[in-house]
Amino acid sequence: MLDWSTLRPVQAMAASLFFKHRRLLLCLPRQKGGKTELGVRLLEDLTSRPFTSSSLFLAKSQASQRKAAREKFMRLFDDKTFSVNTEFIYNKAHPTSCIFMGSVDKDPDKERGGTHAMIHWSEVAFSKIDHGETITGVFSKVIQPTLTETNGMVLLESTNNGKNGWYDIWENYRDFGFARLKLSLADYVYLGLVSEEEYNTIKSQTLPDVFRQEYECDFVSFKGKVYEFFDAKKHVHEFDGPKSWQMVISGIDWGFHPSATCVLFAYVENGHAYIFDEHYAMRELPSVTGIKIKERFETFGFDSQHFAAVGDHDTAKNEELNRAQIDVSSAAKSNVLGVRLQIATAFYLDRIHIHPRCKNLIRDLEAACWNEKKDGELDDSQCTWGHFDAEAALRYLIRELGHFEKDKPEENPHAGRDDASARAWAMRKRRERGDDD
Repeated sequence: MLDWSTLRPVQAMAASLFFKHRRLLLCLPRQKGGKTELGVRLLEDLTSRPFTSSSLFLAKSQASQRKAAREKFMRLFDDKTFSVNTEFIYNKAHPTSCIFMGSVDKDPDKERGGTHAMIHWSEVAFSKIDHGETITGVFSKVIQPTLTETNGMVLLESTNNGKNGWYDIWENYRDFGFARLKLSLADYVYLGLVSEEEYNTIKSQTLPDVFRQEYECDFVSFKGKVYEFFDAKKHVHEFDGPKSWQMVISGIDWGFHPSATCVLFAYVENGHAYIFDEHYAMRELPSVTGIKIKERFETFGFDSQHFAAVGDHDTAKNEELNRAQIDVSSAAKSNVLGVRLQIATAFYLDRIHIHPRCKNLIRDLEAACWNEKKDGELDDSQCTWGHFDAEAALRYLIRELGHFEKDKPEENPHAGRDDASARAWAMRKRRERGDDD
């Protein structure tokens, strides 16, 4: 049963509203309050009871579904009482009391049907829904009907993500039969749950629009320049290419015409991304792109063992590079808005550096504007040269490989001074690494 004494204050407040109203929209700051964990605890409480109940945990994607099963359900559910896996959970003493694990990506209709006593939809605003569906449409046509016979309970929780379908449900909560609770980070300070020092630290390190959206829980409508904190005078400058021991990372946006193929080359040092070159061409076959990438190997002195890339998920083109011994994996395209805000934040904190030779990337960053009619998307009319292909390559690079930093090898302090000591030092290091037989 639910142990209220173990809930955090905001979780207890939300749980009280949930049990009173049976339907709750919950919006809390990023990484504060334990929104998803609360929903999992509520599912555990229901499934622990000695009667038949069917519930549904609904994630934004299949990857998030599997991650939640490992990080939340397996941690919070006692394995002596429950059988837990990434697809299905049940009470061992009452196998008909169960939780189905689902996601809304790929095909939301797969969750249609059934009768549920409770549904927990996690991170609703970040759901990537295909086939022309919307968040409100999925709730009305897929989720709502499964609750009708049971007068089932439903928790929808999320941080905000522009003004998408989550905003539509939030604004029309009465029409959907919900109560709602929203607390900002400033509210946490007022309640004594977060110090003013922590608040000011987070605010100083976060892009203003991102802070308003993800910590103050405002529904931000993005207008104007996407990368307003990109300053060519500050972020575009000369710097050295990669050192021989560093990992070179690339983002590839495939195109032919009117879009172009763009490859960005970078390395990460002390948490900063240094984009030192680009390749940009229209009407180019992937075999030629492979040749151009290998030319950078020779020009900048690195090899395939020190290179990793993500490409726009055109599987055939990525595989052609892999056959040419160029390591490329497919980039994820989910939460494009979030990646753009991540890049904008990096410029705000001066953590991206661009070499002047990357002219197409610089052009895209200076021109990219928000689409005023499609919140969170670019206004393609501002791109008179085709598409923002260099901006897309940057998104793949920063999202997938922006953390990919290789430590500088430790130098032998005896090298060139005392050969015997140098050999002894090298042998000791090999033993520490487990290299010796």
